[in-house]
Amino acid sequence: MFGIPHTQQEIEWAHRRPEPHRTPLPVVGDEVMYRHQPWGPVVRAEVTWVQSLDDMSDPHLWQVQTDPTGNPVLLEGKHVLQRRFDPWPVVRLRVPGLGVGETREARLRGSAGWLPLDWEVRFRPEPEFVVVD
Repeated sequence: MFGIPHTQQEIEWAHRRPEPHRTPLPVVGDEVMYRHQPWGPVVRAEVTWVQSLDDMSDPHLWQVQTDPTGNPVLLEGKHVLQRRFDPWPVVRLRVPGLGVGETREARLRGSAGWLPLDWEVRFRPEPEFVVVD
């Protein structure tokens, strides 16, 4: 599926995966898979650090809460933050041949980032069809 653009459904699913499809966060010492370049080879890597989900400065973990009309919720003049539905923390990896680097989970097919050991069999939506000229 190299080169096939991601669909809007795939992108939305990557941001709001249903609970049973969320990848458990690794912990220090775990082994994960890692893709350094989009569509590149996948290699094993060791987790050396995982960002705390309490890091409220990261917009991939927390967002400004909005009311039903889409306006930010304020409390005593300050924005109210809420944890994202499916947080996306940074993981630091030791990758043989590449050294140490930081990345987020690769949630879209072919994207760079860390992957769970069972990444090849985990569900993720894919395009329903391909149009070829």
